[in-house]
Amino acid sequence: MKTPAPEEDNWKYAQIGLELAGAVLLGFSGGYWLDKKLGSAPWLMLGGAAAGLAGGFYSVMRELFPKEGGK
Repeated sequence: MKTPAPEEDNWKYAQIGLELAGAVLLGFSGGYWLDKKLGSAPWLMLGGAAAGLAGGFYSVMRELFPKEGGK
């Protein structure tokens, strides 16, 4: 297996960070929009941010620790 060059490795970690931030922002934005529609501020916004954070962490863990050959 070829080891990535340091520049490639840095870009991989930058992508992981952007992916986490994007998931949180997407959940936050969706919750904010729903709060405006339903008048339930700030609960759906907080729930959306928490769901985005959980999904982002799951994605980060899947990227950093890939499952080796199996189910």
